[in-house]
Amino acid sequence: MNTGNRKAQVESGLLQIWYGEHKPSLIVGLSLSLLELIYKSLRWVSRQNKKSAAAKKACRPPVLVIGNLIAGGAGKTPIVMAVCQHFLANGQQVGIVSRGYGRSAQTPMLIDPAQTLPAASEAGDEPLFLSHETGCPVAVCADRSQAVNLLLRHFPDLSLIVSDDGLQHHRLARQLEWVVFDSRAHGNGRLLPAGPLREPLARLDSVDAVLCSNIAPQVLSKALNRPVQNNWHAIQVQLTGFSQLSSGLFLTIDQAKEHWKGLKLVAFTGMGNPEKLFAALRSAGLNLDASHGLPDHFNYPEDFCAQFIQQVLITSGKDAVKLDHSNPKVWVAEISVTLPPALTQALEDCIGPTID
Repeated sequence: MNTGNRKAQVESGLLQIWYGEHKPSLIVGLSLSLLELIYKSLRWVSRQNKKSAAAKKACRPPVLVIGNLIAGGAGKTPIVMAVCQHFLANGQQVGIVSRGYGRSAQTPMLIDPAQTLPAASEAGDEPLFLSHETGCPVAVCADRSQAVNLLLRHFPDLSLIVSDDGLQHHRLARQLEWVVFDSRAHGNGRLLPAGPLREPLARLDSVDAVLCSNIAPQVLSKALNRPVQNNWHAIQVQLTGFSQLSSGLFLTIDQAKEHWKGLKLVAFTGMGNPEKLFAALRSAGLNLDASHGLPDHFNYPEDFCAQFIQQVLITSGKDAVKLDHSNPKVWVAEISVTLPPALTQALEDCIGPTID
């Protein structure tokens, strides 16, 4: 078994335990409980709660962190895109910082959309995807404070900086924090690695907004056993159609169903929650011949798509930046996010005169 398959099996096994689809064996359960206790102890020793509180401060320009309490796949990246697009439409300059998980380089890197874009292996799939989709500059570094400094050296007139994830990266000073949940809520409610939680739910008391992605706030409230607050907002992430990777041709969902009638379709993705893509495709009325969930940030070999006999290959935008763009069989699922006016107004009010 190669490393990629082993990683995929481990991730799949943990997800099944975290979200109630599988009960671990006695040995696995005891091991996870011990590791969870160690994780809790390390958080206490390193005073994580105080560090979280200390990271919140006024910034110029303001820094908005969009992150998760759960590990992987809650849907923060589409919301980062939506925030950037909202302010760009209002004539504001926005920059993005990202860790660039899985990239080969260690030094800070700036992705300037006006320049030749780097390879995904150098920059990371999410930063490259975000720059391509928004047209915003993206600074990439494991130390997001360094990423902010790099961004401001090259783009000093930014009105807003958005951090894709980084809620637990306490060295990054931030003015605003948004936490994203999807329909999985907090799974079994346990901390890593026994459950998906990176931090206890009490952390929600200090964030500026809770974003309920394709789940009603009342449903999330019941799942978390916490009352709905005024800063909880429903977010709808919708599949809008498909873009052909080789040509950029766009098909609406109805056009795709007509265009692909009688063809075999396969979907694949390497994201934190692959089923989210597959479920969206099925809900749109597409019949998948097969679906393949790959490890998050999967490193695609050059000939990956050659293995499929199906005529239509569907994947996400994050995956597409690592694939052969000349293959006409590959189609990218396009999504849109509409931010509620109350949320964008709250953000504008918090940012204040810097974006007037």
